Amino acid sequence: MAGPLVTSLFLAAFFALIIALLRHRRHSAHKLPLPPGPKGVPLLGNVNDLPPPGALEYKHWLQHKEQYGPISSVTVMGQTIIIIHDRNAAFELMEKRASKHSGRPSMKFAMEL
Repeated sequence: MAGPLVTSLFLAAFFALIIALLRHRRHSAHKLPLPPGPKGVPLLGNVNDLPPPGALEYKHWLQHKEQYGPISSVTVMGQTIIIIHDRNAAFELMEKRASKHSGRPSMKFAMEL
């Protein structure tokens, strides 16, 4: 009696795993490449690459700039953080191209009132 139940549970788990892997593969195929950065560990990402408590953050990220260039990225528990170390690049993205890179939708009706 337990044999068919165990077999069906195993098959259901196996197919769920296959579907999850296919979705992950399809989703990651459409992503653009990230700027360079340290390689992270599975699930946690770059938790070890964050500034230690009590350290001056700007000094920590300046070392990142020396290793990875003016734009780098770290991923912490699935959340990707893009770090811009160059003043001109930050100005270009935040001022000149804000409408392209902003995550907020423009609300013309609310802004015009």
